[in-house]
Amino acid sequence: MQCIYELDAAGNVLFSEVEAGGGVENTHAPNPDAMPIFGDSLLYVNTEECTACTACYQPDICPVGAIYPEESVPDGQSASAYNAADPNKGHDHTFFIQHSRDVFAD
Repeated sequence: MQCIYELDAAGNVLFSEVEAGGGVENTHAPNPDAMPIFGDSLLYVNTEECTACTACYQPDICPVGAIYPEESVPDGQSASAYNAADPNKGHDHTFFIQHSRDVFAD
């Protein structure tokens, strides 16, 4: 899970831990132009460091099912009526892949 980072806004650094509470394993200086979009409200995946181990796909890690293998990323089309009444349905996950790349563009 070392490729999953969170932002320390006070220090303006992205950090990851081998396991929660285990201490900082990796740090990156985030691209300042990309950070204002979400800031510290979500976790960031460094796709260059990801080994595709699939551990993050598990429901206890990603309970909303927002993480996909790159070849299976939804294109924004809803496959079911799950959130048909939601005016924000059809989220294009490819945006988040590009956003992650922009955040780690150091």
